[in-house]
Amino acid sequence: MRIDNEAKRVDSIDQVHDRYAEVARSGLSNDTPAVRAVAQAFGYSASDLSSLPAEANMGLSCGNPVAVASLLPGEVVVDLGCGGGLDVLLAAQKVGPTGRVIGIDMTADMIDRARAGATKVGATNVEFHQARIDKLPLPDHSVDCIISNCVINLVPDKGGVFAEMLRVLKPGGRVAISDIALKQPLPEEIRSSIEAYVGCIAGAILIVDYRELLERVGFAAVTVSDTAADLNAYAQAGSGTATCCAAPTEPGEADAGLRCDADLELPQPESRCCSVPMTGGTASSSLHEQMAQLLSQFDANRYAASVRVHAVKRTASVTNRCEGTNPLLERKKATAMSKIQIYDKPMCCSTGICGPEVDPVLPRFAADLDWMKSQGHNIERFNLAQQPTAFANNETVKGVLATEGMDCLPLILVDGRVVSRAAYPERERLVELANDADSSLPGTVTTLPVAGQAGDCCGGSSC
Repeated sequence: MRIDNEAKRVDSIDQVHDRYAEVARSGLSNDTPAVRAVAQAFGYSASDLSSLPAEANMGLSCGNPVAVASLLPGEVVVDLGCGGGLDVLLAAQKVGPTGRVIGIDMTADMIDRARAGATKVGATNVEFHQARIDKLPLPDHSVDCIISNCVINLVPDKGGVFAEMLRVLKPGGRVAISDIALKQPLPEEIRSSIEAYVGCIAGAILIVDYRELLERVGFAAVTVSDTAADLNAYAQAGSGTATCCAAPTEPGEADAGLRCDADLELPQPESRCCSVPMTGGTASSSLHEQMAQLLSQFDANRYAASVRVHAVKRTASVTNRCEGTNPLLERKKATAMSKIQIYDKPMCCSTGICGPEVDPVLPRFAADLDWMKSQGHNIERFNLAQQPTAFANNETVKGVLATEGMDCLPLILVDGRVVSRAAYPERERLVELANDADSSLPGTVTTLPVAGQAGDCCGGSSC
């Protein structure tokens, strides 16, 4: 089936609804090794997945937005296109009993599945609403953070979604999204394929357009970063029981790519973990199997990418009469904004968000700095590979380096005082340091964990 004109966009929405309803009614779950493999390929840890009901994960993710959202206890979070509740339940653990997480999905079967999962784990700080994400059933200025996972690419009116996001966010509220975006225009046969649309490819827009559209509706500090994740991970779930669209295992097939033999004899639908029974007792290929077949037809990584999207709502976007305010900023309204300087290890770009081996801490910290800047703080960031003179010209930094070497990096200074070394603080801690620099001694060391080697954005590459 092909999308020939604008009028058929409505049909594409119906196709998305029906196909994902089928997935929700299927037996797909975290109990299936292939489904677990997809989630882990896009950033979920084994501990993340083991903390949730198996039904929450259906292998539909293209990232892990909760991991880079810097969620705080007590915050209100909305998950656009929540599916079976995977990210809602992970976010609920972060915001705690004083916070609230709201899942939005247009598919009743997904909502039913998510509610059942929440009941199963006893999550009392979550709620779910059946609605389209371009028409959110939420009041203005009521949300601290919006997350979403591989859903916005499925919506024809992306500008409408972004405008709704801006409307419901509090001043200073933020966005942390995982999605599919394009590096270059798709081939016509892929772009016009309804199967590719439902499979999160054909509805995607260019990375540059994604950024510009967010800025056009009013977001600030927008970043859209290619994670370099391998999109062929979706083929793992499509392999099912290795009876169709399976990765080659015979000698000599290593370079053959994925196969899908239409003449291959298949077992009955009820024995296939990825098949979805349809009305009338017939069966159709699952979404995952269609994705596997699609990925065997063209190089998805050449055209599309899993991206992390961060943005913030300006504090000046509503009047002072609005109730929606960020509690982190209410603590010291009268305090002058701080000058925050970050001295990083050698990195291949100004923020370290590049290359195939990005430390997941770095995009989170870059987004937090953008948010701090949007609140009025003066942010300066230097890395040793690109701005060595900045290190040499700062006597405080030069002194610490002379004593401790590069192991002290990153160094964070607030108004000239070292407040953190060797780690990237979480947003809550960064706000505390910025608002109360005098309470931090020059030798203060933060003990927050840092995944991987913070600052070494390129691993062993030469980018």
